[in-house]
Amino acid sequence: MGLTYVAGRAKDGKNGPSRRQSGRFRPSCFGAVHACLSLALLTALPAGLTAVGLVAGLATPAQAQQADVYSASGVTVDINGNIATLRDQALQQGQRLALQKVLGDIAPADKVASLTLPDDATIGRWVQDFQIEDEKASATHYIGRFTFRFAAQPIRDFLAQNGVDFAQAPSKRMLVVPIYTDDTGASVLWSANNQWLHAWAARPVTDGLVPIVAPSGSLEDSNAITATQALAGDQARLTALAQRYGAGDILVTEAKLSPAGADGKRNLNITVTQYGIDGTKSYKDSITGSADSVDQLLAEGVDHVSGLIGQSWKTQNLLNPNQQNELTLDVPLDNLKQWIEVKKRLAGVNLLKGVRLISLKPSLAVLDITYLGDSSQLARSLAQNGLTLTDTGGDTGTLALAAGAVATPAPDPQPENAPQQNAPAPGDQPAVPDQPAVPQ
Repeated sequence: MGLTYVAGRAKDGKNGPSRRQSGRFRPSCFGAVHACLSLALLTALPAGLTAVGLVAGLATPAQAQQADVYSASGVTVDINGNIATLRDQALQQGQRLALQKVLGDIAPADKVASLTLPDDATIGRWVQDFQIEDEKASATHYIGRFTFRFAAQPIRDFLAQNGVDFAQAPSKRMLVVPIYTDDTGASVLWSANNQWLHAWAARPVTDGLVPIVAPSGSLEDSNAITATQALAGDQARLTALAQRYGAGDILVTEAKLSPAGADGKRNLNITVTQYGIDGTKSYKDSITGSADSVDQLLAEGVDHVSGLIGQSWKTQNLLNPNQQNELTLDVPLDNLKQWIEVKKRLAGVNLLKGVRLISLKPSLAVLDITYLGDSSQLARSLAQNGLTLTDTGGDTGTLALAAGAVATPAPDPQPENAPQQNAPAPGDQPAVPDQPAVPQ
């Protein structure tokens, strides 16, 4: 297991890393509150809190997502020099490479390329924690692989100061359904011969802006849908499969390998059909590689599709951090459980900069929200969290739980013979700082 270093405070008052095996410090704070609510709804408030008028500084599940968006794993550094200083040099180089990767993940590549990054000391202050995944060292040579996690706000401020729009709303987990079609036109999904599925399963599962997971290929999976049904777009079966994995959008990806050419090359032709909250989208592309390196070509195909989907999401969700909008929302309520569920889902919407509870009755809550981005981006982020926004004009709207928006236990993607675990519910996520207020 790698070591995790967490930013702390040294005795001399300077920032420095504190060493421990795993985990992070996740402080949270609660603001003072005041309002007049019905007694039935007051009983739902957490111990120690009074009725809510304006709540500031509550940590929420969206911060766990943001921590992933602002992190970079597998950062490799290979340097030569004096063994006494090699690791420190590697860490400085690694944190710079990690920052470049994070910026490239959330902002347009051409804009990031034109940026002048801060000095090493400044970047170091932005690091929330880091992990040494692996390292090897000799007297003059050091190779290390790291994970760096950055505090979100300094990076947002840096991009805002440089006039660079960026995406900060992560997509809900997407499920890829990889189908391999051979030279004869036969398509397979759950077969052991599906090299395309194997390539996706070998891809490290990362979160970040667009987390994509592959199915485990269990008996339940094979009973849920066939290759023919997936290619035909059987959305009822696809949706049922996605729900098992706690996923939103579904990516039906078909890979076809061409025969080897006289030049020793072959093409991997890829078709992607994305089913999601924005409707159905299709992508087609082709990459070329050595006929003798099919596994490598398929792995490149996986990276290609991941990058394509990530770029599409980023482009749709770029926002100007210096512009904010406000909206007054009516939230019709049938019962107390519904209000608690709405609160939980709002906590996952990290476009929200503030939420003010205006009034709360057994049948209706009224909220004033401040958010980043435009109304379509807000609606998309809300939909990703199982909430439906209806624009009623004049900077007002109605917010409701989406039809069928019920938490469903989801298995983690893992081998069929591995024990299955349920995906954590939003309320089970750890809290970290810097997240907008959500009414209690």
